[in-house]
Amino acid sequence: MSIQTRREREKQDMKTAILEAATKIIINEGYDKLSMRKLADAIEYTPTTLYNYYEDKAQIIDAIMRKLNLEVICAVKAILQENKSLPVNIQIGLAFKVFINVMANNAEMGKAVMRSGTKAIFGSDEEPEQSSSNGINLLHTILQEGQNQYVLRKLDENASWMLISALLGFSMNAIENQLYLSDNWDSLVDTYIEILINGIMPINSINEV
Repeated sequence: MSIQTRREREKQDMKTAILEAATKIIINEGYDKLSMRKLADAIEYTPTTLYNYYEDKAQIIDAIMRKLNLEVICAVKAILQENKSLPVNIQIGLAFKVFINVMANNAEMGKAVMRSGTKAIFGSDEEPEQSSSNGINLLHTILQEGQNQYVLRKLDENASWMLISALLGFSMNAIENQLYLSDNWDSLVDTYIEILINGIMPINSINEV
């Protein structure tokens, strides 16, 4: 391993340690109690060292959001690629399920973001390729394809944003109330996704089901 590679890995390890410690402090004590000094004590480094990675706690929350966003986007892209031969409405349903389950699997990060009081869980001006608009554009492309194939009904131009907002709302509610730990979690997710999918299907198709 080269010196440069080792240094980059050490840098990433430090960032991970900072984000994990920040997440724990926010969940256990609240966002107001998070400070660079408390965070430095938690990972046994000096505050000065932390400032080499993040300017303040707001930037740390932004980093947590970007990490969560990237997890979701990568997982959705992977499931779409694996199932690209399936009908568009089936692809969308699978993508929605992955979205919700990735959020549930990263419940601690989700809780930290919610309790920080931020209004935007995804997105960063620093890394637009990882922003929420990336996910919205991805969904918009699939919805447009479905409309072109007459698999989906004609949708409002804001449909992608509204669907992602609906998925996000369900996911965050499930995290806050620990619904993802219940025995009927899969059934709950499937039912919710069915409701969303029915909302974008042609009316004749719904009546035939």
